Amino acid sequence: MASDWWLFSEQGKSGIPVFRHYGWLDQEISFGYGQDWEWVRKRTKGYSDKIVRRPTGGGIVRHGQDWTYSLVLPKGHDSSSIPALDLYESIHHAMAQALKEQHLSVSLKPCPQSRQRGIPGDCFLEPVARDLMSEDGREKMAGAAMKRARAGVLVQGTMDLTRLPPFSLEEFYPSFVGGLAEILSEKPRTIDWPDGFEKGRRPFVRQYSSLPWLRDRSAG
Repeated sequence: MASDWWLFSEQGKSGIPVFRHYGWLDQEISFGYGQDWEWVRKRTKGYSDKIVRRPTGGGIVRHGQDWTYSLVLPKGHDSSSIPALDLYESIHHAMAQALKEQHLSVSLKPCPQSRQRGIPGDCFLEPVARDLMSEDGREKMAGAAMKRARAGVLVQGTMDLTRLPPFSLEEFYPSFVGGLAEILSEKPRTIDWPDGFEKGRRPFVRQYSSLPWLRDRSAG
């Protein structure tokens, strides 16, 4: 969370979108910015004692066997003004196309006839419009949450690898990133973390690991 937020805070200065992906060494839990801490603790009891509140919305996500990513769209870049649902759909469409190249069929959850209210409690048990679903639409495969702020838009998403047949992440990754690049009208290139990354990230590490943040979103 600290790395994602540092990236979001700093990348806006460059004006160029940036994509990051990562995995998890252990079972951990992230939960949405607007969720109740005590409710989340009761709901996830027994799964993991490692838990963090995200800066983005959405519900509980159980990590450990998933592929996780963040996407930063800096303020001023054309992509930062894409409507949220359109952006959400475009990201999952790019993901679906990358999976299709490996002969894996998925679908996107249709928009409901009436608008859904409230925060999803448990992300993969309560799919929302334009989530990535199984081909028959019964099981959620991937979802994401967003944050709009002065710096732009931060997207944090995850794909549950246990819900998909075996496939090659090495082949999926460049295809998915290529799809994102088309959405953003950019050419993908690899960049290194800057020398000052660890120092710059330190305050956010303290914030996201603190009890005040977990409990009531206090930045300290």
